Amino acid sequence: MRLFSGPRRAALEQAVRRLREGAAIDEVVSSLPVGVTGPLLARHAPPPVAAPGPPVPGLYLCPVGACNRAEQRYAGQGPPECLVHERVLTFVPDA
Repeated sequence: MRLFSGPRRAALEQAVRRLREGAAIDEVVSSLPVGVTGPLLARHAPPPVAAPGPPVPGLYLCPVGACNRAEQRYAGQGPPECLVHERVLTFVPDA
């Protein structure tokens, strides 16, 4: 949220508050103006600095089960975080 200010930041903060209260993600995202969702939904990878290490066996999932986010982590990286719930994603090891 550090990238937003003014009305866009207020809209995003209100959306995050609704998500924390349990609102459906699709409903919240569809209610946001394009000026807010455009940058959030665009995926831009940073330029590679070094090759990532091997993948850690397992996935990181939404910490409260509110969405279907699943992230792979690689050796040398920290665990992924959920900025909505301000928590690290839950690790589920491979069976």
